[in-house]
Amino acid sequence: MTLPLPSSFNSTLSSDRLEAVAQWLLDELYATQDDLSRATDNGYTRGCTTFMRQKNRIIAEARTGEHPWLGLANSNNDIVFTIGGVPCRFSNDDPSNPSKDAVLTVNRYQMDFLEFATKGEPGRFCFVIDRGYDGAAEPRVEFLGFAPSGAVACRWVSNAVRVLRVEGQLSKVQPVPVAKPQVAPKRRDEGDVASEALR
Repeated sequence: MTLPLPSSFNSTLSSDRLEAVAQWLLDELYATQDDLSRATDNGYTRGCTTFMRQKNRIIAEARTGEHPWLGLANSNNDIVFTIGGVPCRFSNDDPSNPSKDAVLTVNRYQMDFLEFATKGEPGRFCFVIDRGYDGAAEPRVEFLGFAPSGAVACRWVSNAVRVLRVEGQLSKVQPVPVAKPQVAPKRRDEGDVASEALR
């Protein structure tokens, strides 16, 4: 069954905005995987670090003011941010079989918005970062909208791809044209004659 896009219920949940948030979440996931690859790291260290980096990235993006559609309702560990006034959460979970509270339960900052949803319409939203639980080749983000009954009413899937970049990497230096050197037999100049006369 194909579910409608979130923007069909609320135009502020446009694909470009959802894609921006999805890319931030994936950027932090990939950076954490790259950074925490030692034998002393495990799923717990990576999971905690990934969540905190993702949370802090959303807070940082909201505070820049570059995204007027992005706001913060709650910046604690049970973070709730808004897209065009719509309260949203995120979780690193399996979207087809979620087990985490951010996906399964209503946060107090989502309650007021959910109360206005009619039967079958989404009123609670969550980005779910699928890290490959279902065999996906690359992690992806699903944005799910839940009706008051808890059923999934709308769904959006990211098309974000991993972009490799090195922090602080400079742009490629452009070559400078250099003239071909002139090669000719060596000539004695006056300084050479004078130095030989002193010997």
